Amino acid sequence: MCINDTQLIESSKPEYWEKSYKSGEMGWDIGEPTPVFNRWIQTQKESLSICILGAGNGWDALHFAEKGHKVTAVDFAESAVLNMNVAAAKRGLKLNILHMDIFNLDEIFTNTFDIVLEYTCFCAIDPDQRDVYISLVNHILNPSGKFVGLLFPTDKNLDSDGPPFGVDIDTTLNLFSKYFTVIEKEIPSNSIERRKGREIFVILKKNGN
Repeated sequence: MCINDTQLIESSKPEYWEKSYKSGEMGWDIGEPTPVFNRWIQTQKESLSICILGAGNGWDALHFAEKGHKVTAVDFAESAVLNMNVAAAKRGLKLNILHMDIFNLDEIFTNTFDIVLEYTCFCAIDPDQRDVYISLVNHILNPSGKFVGLLFPTDKNLDSDGPPFGVDIDTTLNLFSKYFTVIEKEIPSNSIERRKGREIFVILKKNGN
């Protein structure tokens, strides 16, 4: 496939993101573990099985693995997967790094993970796929599992082009309510500077448990 212009490639295709990695245009990548997730992981006293969707360069995945958690990191961009593998090897860390589309995870995982972690993946997919995304998260979490996420950008018009596509928090939580109950929701005080006031930290628990 000949790629002449990123805009000509649908963001639902790995080629779109691969070109971003190769050009260095990675506005979603903050170059370090997410401060909000770092604060959260410090409160977790037991080892968790954590699946990170659209893990990118894997800053959070590597950080969680360093703290003794069992991490599965998923991305369909080849460069992201390569970068994670190289970084994990340098640090002597064992991660399950998968080069695949997140929407195929239900073919290999069912009721598996304690945690599904979300940051800048939900806002990157086609908004018409959000119901499918939520169903997938429910499918791969174990019966007492939790969805831990930063929903971003909450200040962007829903009719605007993306990615990132705008996220209306009330609409989004209503979609999740089919499978999940909100147990925590807050505007985090330790967001990175350029996202302060533009994202909401949530923890959702699977219903019926």
